[in-house]
Amino acid sequence: MTADDFGASREVNDAVVRAHQEGVLRFASLMVDAPAAEDAATKARGLPGLGVGVHLVLCDSAPASWGLRLVWDRSGRRRMEENLARQIERFFGFGLIPTHLDSHCHAHVHPAVFPVMARLAQRYGIGRIRWPAGELEPSLAYAKTDGAGGYSPLFSLRQATLAGTFASLGLFLKWTARGVSMPRCYGLLRSGMMTEDYVLWLLRRLPEGTTEIYFHPSAEPASQVRGRPTPTHRSITELLTLSSPRVKQVIQEELIELLSPR
Repeated sequence: MTADDFGASREVNDAVVRAHQEGVLRFASLMVDAPAAEDAATKARGLPGLGVGVHLVLCDSAPASWGLRLVWDRSGRRRMEENLARQIERFFGFGLIPTHLDSHCHAHVHPAVFPVMARLAQRYGIGRIRWPAGELEPSLAYAKTDGAGGYSPLFSLRQATLAGTFASLGLFLKWTARGVSMPRCYGLLRSGMMTEDYVLWLLRRLPEGTTEIYFHPSAEPASQVRGRPTPTHRSITELLTLSSPRVKQVIQEELIELLSPR
């Protein structure tokens, strides 16, 4: 269980602490240049049981358009690698040791970026990179239930397109990982809508092996979602999911082991 956007705001930082201390959160991904990054680092240093990785930021939105420009911009690719290394080194400067790498808007899955990520992971001794994959079947099955969350029928097409794109890129790029772990990861297909019901559905249907499930929790009371994600995908709904007694109970019933960073 991972929380993204650690450092984005005090509300996100407070949610990460609560979800770890009261719930099932075991990892968080820190944005080193975000407004509350130093507060996040301070909180992380006081939580030795929380594994913290680097949530690299290369674009704020529209990763496909950003990536297309990058293909033709050689100097941009060089600056991109320098920027990634700078963010990782700033993370170390906070006095933290990263457990993993991922990125905002999943920009790191771009074919021009992922090999760089893999090289940097090896250089800095970081053993895991996120790769969203494998969630399509349970997500589409959940969408047929009464708990579908108000999404239109086109949502299933969007899910299938996203899943197919990431699967295709994975087949092409995983050989560049060079020993870096890339476990299955859920959260992309209902980003911002990781409700208690949906997560309970996933937990009861997890395949064998290691699976990361990621969230965007916030302690902001007004961020509760009803049918649509918030613009940032951060919400108190996902904090409540991570802290849910029912989620804890199903984890125990299904004999699911929550991995620890240490």
